[in-house]
Amino acid sequence: MNATRKFVFAVMMCCGFSNVVRAAPPITAAAFAPDGSAVVVGSQSGIEVRSWPDLKSERRLTTQLEHVHDVSFSPSGDTLAAAGGAPAESGCVELFRWPSGEPLARHKLADDVIFRVAWRPNGEAFSIAAADRSVVLLGRDGGILQRFAGHSRGVTAVAFLPAGDRLISGGLDQSLRLWNAANGELLRTFDNHTSAVNDVAVRPKHETAPPLIATAGADRTVRFWQPTIGRLVRFARLPSEPLAVAWTPDGRTALAVCRDGQLCGIDPDSAEII
Repeated sequence: MNATRKFVFAVMMCCGFSNVVRAAPPITAAAFAPDGSAVVVGSQSGIEVRSWPDLKSERRLTTQLEHVHDVSFSPSGDTLAAAGGAPAESGCVELFRWPSGEPLARHKLADDVIFRVAWRPNGEAFSIAAADRSVVLLGRDGGILQRFAGHSRGVTAVAFLPAGDRLISGGLDQSLRLWNAANGELLRTFDNHTSAVNDVAVRPKHETAPPLIATAGADRTVRFWQPTIGRLVRFARLPSEPLAVAWTPDGRTALAVCRDGQLCGIDPDSAEII
């Protein structure tokens, strides 16, 4: 679901989705509902559910988030997590029952905004990445299972590897970090990016092994890694800074949405822009 969510968000941003739905301020988060009949969008004006594909407003969800930076459905599709907060004040995650939209819980987890929320593949836990350098693993009840300390600046991205036992994070300190999700141990640090890491995306299940991830960097590169063996595989240099990266659901193409409004498709096996 995460790959599909980020894919549709990238496409909608490039296609002027913000203008289509006449949202002010701009939309900063989007996710397909599990049955594909609606899109949940977030912005400074709150969280809204719109029908798909006609984008008619259906309802709004009750939220206290001043800024909404991410929305993500659990693997089972029964829970929606929304992440954000107030800059330099608090970072919070709100959980909603789906499809009713009933608020379930609100958890203050950081001292600055939360940029990303990522569900563990089994749906029993989720992780957050925050501007106060926090990377935290939580159970569905909001109880903190593990904290991961090591980033020297804000953390912008977090994702689980397919087995769910490893966590990858990236941040403004230009680094990627691989963690043992069970005990918080830092397993590897990657510092090949020469500027901030804007986003991380794990390739959906594919015939290749070990796991492959793509990262978007402010150094205008999309880089492909095999984090479990500590290898930078290859990279593509783009004409404009990639702000987000995602995979098509079949895992054959990496998609980068760039600061110039273009969407680039990249072959992960050759790093060629296709």
